[in-house]
Amino acid sequence: MKHSIYRSLRGELVIYSIISMLLAVATESAIGLVLVMVARTFGVSRKGYGKDTLMNNKHSHVQPEFLPDYRGIRHWNRDTIMVIMFIILLLGFLLFIFYFLILTRRITKDMSYISNCISDIASGSMETKITGINREDEIGEIVLQVNRMHYEIERLMKSEREALQANKDMITCVAHDLRTPLTSIIGYLQLATDVKKYTVEERQKYANIAMRKADRMQGLIEELFNYTKLMSGEITVHRSDIDIVKLVVQMTEEFYPIFMENNLEYTLKQNVNSLIMNVDGELIARAVSNLIGNAVKYGRDGKAVHIELEKYNTELQIRVINFGLVIPEESIEHIFDKFYRVESSRSVQTGGTGLGLNIAQEIAILHGGKITVQSSVKGTCFTIALPIDNSGNIAGEESTKEKEDGKKEI
Repeated sequence: MKHSIYRSLRGELVIYSIISMLLAVATESAIGLVLVMVARTFGVSRKGYGKDTLMNNKHSHVQPEFLPDYRGIRHWNRDTIMVIMFIILLLGFLLFIFYFLILTRRITKDMSYISNCISDIASGSMETKITGINREDEIGEIVLQVNRMHYEIERLMKSEREALQANKDMITCVAHDLRTPLTSIIGYLQLATDVKKYTVEERQKYANIAMRKADRMQGLIEELFNYTKLMSGEITVHRSDIDIVKLVVQMTEEFYPIFMENNLEYTLKQNVNSLIMNVDGELIARAVSNLIGNAVKYGRDGKAVHIELEKYNTELQIRVINFGLVIPEESIEHIFDKFYRVESSRSVQTGGTGLGLNIAQEIAILHGGKITVQSSVKGTCFTIALPIDNSGNIAGEESTKEKEDGKKEI
């Protein structure tokens, strides 16, 4: 894996520039030295004459050794000097570029690789990811941000795919779950309006059945409407001080006719008689109602539903237990997913949108709590845990003074 000791790309380039300049000067010096050595080898004197000419010149006062002498240079004209200087500068510049390109080839290679990866990502190739570059400078920061962008794009695309699939599932579920009661309503209303074939009592019976089917369809539509509001963020938590124990007791009593209709016994146990909490009473009632309704649907065979409230130091637990069929292990982790239902539970009697538990979970999360499930041969238990001392929640057992002050109760 590549690693750079530089923490600044500008600093690295400055250092490479200095090194390139020094190498260019050194190379020019070496070239000059080589030219001098070649001149000495071939007997070229400082005046432009050979050795023999110099030695045979009796009037010359110059020693045969090659000592520095600039008399020849003094006879050069200005143009000659300018040409020589231009050649030296041009050679130095070319050498500088040559060494600089060699020293920065790794930077260029990294930038080209990053550019190609960005181009692939822009073309929709989500498999592309920048790897093999470990730098602490600006290039390393670019790599970090591009990989982060790649992750976010991949996450958004996955979320979009899930949203599209959820919409398809929603349409499928709505079509399936509304078609059955609607077909029944139409059928029973046709029977109820056939005055020639059926008596008044029979037609009244069919009308009542159609009414119950219509009520069920209204409940399905309401559940879908509530889910849409939750997912779109349109539901705002309106907190107020309520007695949550009284709220659960009231919800249980409202289900009494349904318990009787399904031949279910129910019990309500609590270790606290009153508890004031700052919550949205309507949402909490909906969550508890969904859990109790779920227990009624899938716990008919168990003949009983237990509802328990237990106050701990930091939280209140609301448990709804039924003794119907055990939820398979592979379904436990998906039981709170929207539109999810255990396959064997899809029937006319237990039909629904598959949103009740998901809505209950969202409501618990909105209040800073959570919802869990355990299922075995001893029963299936759904538990809503709400924090008592969480920020925004006011906890404590209701005192006589609070009752006199008329705290809000549901």
